This record gives sequence, C-alpha cells and structure tokens, in this order.
Amino acid sequence: MELDKASQLNFLARLKNKLIERFSLTRFSLSECELCQSKPLIHPMLCQHCKDDLPLFTYQHLHDNLLNWPAIDKLFPDRKFDKLLCLAPYVFPIDHWLKQLKYQQRFEIADLLGFLLAQLWNEKQKTHNDAALLAVPIHIKKWQQRGFNQAHLIAKAFAKHTQLPYLKKALYRVTFNQSQVGQSGKARRQHLKGAFILGQAKEILPETIILLDDVITTGTTTNTICRLLKKEGVKHITVLTVSLSLPQ
Repeated sequence: MELDKASQLNFLARLKNKLIERFSLTRFSLSECELCQSKPLIHPMLCQHCKDDLPLFTYQHLHDNLLNWPAIDKLFPDRKFDKLLCLAPYVFPIDHWLKQLKYQQRFEIADLLGFLLAQLWNEKQKTHNDAALLAVPIHIKKWQQRGFNQAHLIAKAFAKHTQLPYLKKALYRVTFNQSQVGQSGKARRQHLKGAFILGQAKEILPETIILLDDVITTGTTTNTICRLLKKEGVKHITVLTVSLSLPQ
C-alpha cells in the first residue's frame, strides 16, 4: 500500500534523523582530541581533560558578565551593549584555532568554537532564553574574496548547539573597507560610519539580542552595531565572542 504524502515526509524525517545519529556516532568513534589525540571526547575535536585546561576566563564574582571586571570595563568606556561573554584571551590554543579557521579553511573548528560558546552560554546565561542571535557581518565583496565569514560559521554552530534562533539575514554590511587590523579606535569609528544596516527582519527583532563575533579588539565594530540595534528598539544586547585581543 502506498503511503500518503504526510506519511512519506514523516518516514523521510525519521530516516534523516537516524542517519544523522549514526553519522555522529561514527564521527566520534573515528575522532581524537585536537590537542592530545586521546579519547573519550565531549566533542569530536576535544576531550574533557583538554577542555578543562583551556585558558578560559573565570566569571567568579563577576555575576556572569565580563564587564564587571574593572580591567575589561575600562576597555569599553562608551559601550552600547549590556553584557559581555567571552571564552578566552587571544592565546594558545584559541588564537591557533581562530587562525586555522580563517586562513586555512578548517571549517570543522567553527563547530568546536560554537560548541564551547554554547557551553559558556548555558552555564552563565540564566535568563533571556527568548533572545535571538546575530553575527557580525562582512561586506559581500569580502565574503566573495574569502569564500566565507567565520563569525557566521561559528554563529550557525552556536545556534545548532543551543537551539536559539539565528537571524542571519537581519544585519548587513554595506561599506567595503580594507582590513582594520592595527588601526586606532578613532580610525575604525570613521570607517564604520553608516557601515551597517538592518534588513527586512528588523520588524521581528526581539528585545533581547546576542551579537556574536569571533574576535574583539577595540570593540568599535560591535559597538557600532549595538548602537544601531538600540535605535531600532532592542533593549538588551549580550556580546558573545570567542576571544578578546587584550592590550599588552
């Protein structure tokens, strides 16, 4: 007897889930820790022992907000965001993973970083589960030149691990500039005037937003976006980043 369309779709969905589950189990069985080549793993690229040894920020006495650390607070005096969550300073192995993702196209690292950010979110974020996720965009020309946006890849992985909605078409960069590496905060602010716009999804922006970037240095880019979001009625913004490139 032939199945009706609804039954066929249901069967295909169950089959897809079984294939994904088997693939995940096979992936784990064939994988080893990126840092020590051992098992068992909490992620196909990381074991629990190496995860415990990562140079992660500690949030003790900070009320789950890195901005409550005076040394970090001084870095962002004119900030338009309300909360900062970051995995670690820009040191090994975090810096190594970010460079491999960006320059060697090791896209599996995006899933690892998204997984670690999801663990941080689940541990430190007690409210705002109704938040939506945005990623810091790059200009379409840079996307075409590079072939990807690493913040977008990490955001997709983070959304997968947290089940939070990712509004990937809500924010666009409309000005194209050369790399801002090494530029002062003032120069960055000048280049970023009018650099970002909201797409059609701005009508459905919730009051709480998570803005994800891979690395934050001066915070100028994220602050420019946060200023735009606040003008559009967003009430609370958590900036979520893999790493802070702290001044020496």
